[in-house]
Amino acid sequence: MDTVTTRLKRRTAASKSAVAASPVPKMTSPDRVVDAIVRSIRTGVYVPGQRLIEADLTRDYHVSRGPVREALKRLAAEGVLTLTRHRGAYVRAMSRIEVRDSLMVLEALVGLMANLAARHIGEADNADRMREAYRRLLAFKDDGGTAAFLDERRSFYDTIIQIGGNLELKRMLPLMQIHLLRMQFQAYITPRDREKQFKEYGTIAETILKGDSLRAQKVAGLHIRRTRLSLMRLPDEAFPVIRTAD
Repeated sequence: MDTVTTRLKRRTAASKSAVAASPVPKMTSPDRVVDAIVRSIRTGVYVPGQRLIEADLTRDYHVSRGPVREALKRLAAEGVLTLTRHRGAYVRAMSRIEVRDSLMVLEALVGLMANLAARHIGEADNADRMREAYRRLLAFKDDGGTAAFLDERRSFYDTIIQIGGNLELKRMLPLMQIHLLRMQFQAYITPRDREKQFKEYGTIAETILKGDSLRAQKVAGLHIRRTRLSLMRLPDEAFPVIRTAD
């Protein structure tokens, strides 16, 4: 019995060593272009409605047209770009209906995230993690339009997902679409809007820390609903139309 156990331990150790020693796959040229475009969108270099020209991308990223075209197709499939037959690729600008529908789905998902996090807040160091995530987010209260703020806000929601323990939620969240939405309406966010947003972030964190799962779900969902209703009141020029034909 001891011999079998010893062999199993050796095999497990060898397997772990092999995984640890295996090289990290190198990024392909299309991978690098995808990563660069996404980073440019996140930092505001590319904005919703902006056209991406293949020749410029091949020059800027030092690749041929093949990898650029593959990258554009992948990003279009993920809803980050819009590909048109005659006009090429554009950073996706969401229509009024797309914004409404996306935020209705997001309201349900974020509510569930907060509910699960509140249920598990008393385990391990979850409460400390929640406080730290909110503290870092709060540091951007007066600087809510930067890429660093967007990263920290994403970290805040990631922490809520991780505490809740249902990691499928992270896969389901349309992260880049949320980021595009934020970038599209950045110019319409007033200091008063930002103050209200941060007050609601605080309420979400507070109810999760109290372990009140039903209230956490309600206030988190309400935060998204208020955002949706606010955006629906914006004028038509906030929702640029990309023509799909010449």
